[in-house]
Amino acid sequence: MEILTLKTFKAVVDEEGIKGAADKLHTVQSNITNRIRKLERELDTKLFNIIGRKLQLTASGQQLCEYADQILQLEYQATSAILRNKGSYELRVGMPETFAAVHMPLALKQLKLNHSQIRTKIYTDTSDRLVFSVLNNKVDCAAIGNAPKHEKLVVIPIVKEELIMVTPLDSEHDPVLLVRDEGCGYRKHALIWQQKAGRDHDELMVMSSADGVLGCIAAGLGYTIIGKNMVTGSRYEKSLVMTPVSHGPKHVQLSIVYRKGSLLESGILTLAKLLTK
Repeated sequence: MEILTLKTFKAVVDEEGIKGAADKLHTVQSNITNRIRKLERELDTKLFNIIGRKLQLTASGQQLCEYADQILQLEYQATSAILRNKGSYELRVGMPETFAAVHMPLALKQLKLNHSQIRTKIYTDTSDRLVFSVLNNKVDCAAIGNAPKHEKLVVIPIVKEELIMVTPLDSEHDPVLLVRDEGCGYRKHALIWQQKAGRDHDELMVMSSADGVLGCIAAGLGYTIIGKNMVTGSRYEKSLVMTPVSHGPKHVQLSIVYRKGSLLESGILTLAKLLTK
């Protein structure tokens, strides 16, 4: 089995199909199909069944997936160890889009100026999915809110962010709580606030970005509970009112999390130090 073939197989599993795998690996779908067929011939077994329009792992596919995870993790660790010893390596960092926009730019600039041996590659996702990505070695570390306790994770607090209620400046707002998608740390705090404030009957409106949430509030469509840093300096700041929350937690703790025993721990600690406020 070749490493490329295993990466292709894992991409099909992770992206739930040929098209997603092709996009992820920057190749055409026929290449993905041919690699999977070659792997099935090599192992003399079927790895996927087609259920409706979706691919589903067979029992053999499930078994291979477990081994592929281990093999690809070892391959990445070996590459990282050698590159680190040579003095230059890539650090894969996950974070929510809001963190990338507000907290990360200055740290990345300082990292590039003073630690040029560390080349960062940024991935954005929700906090919940980023924990999964760290545990499954898809990223080397992640910046998330309310990091969970886990026996395989190291947690380094970096920023304590004030939570605020955001309402429109010049108009009454509808009884609508605007939030991000499932897995967003701010969404969890907003729902806690809603319950403790006795506003369970307010409608919930889901937006794909923090910018979209703030824009809708500026237009008078509702309110939200979010980190103060998300509003300060935004293009909607002058059209919004920020009020400290009166119910539930007053702050959200942002942390860097990474796997215990990471070979890139020194680089992760360097980044965490630059982000600590």
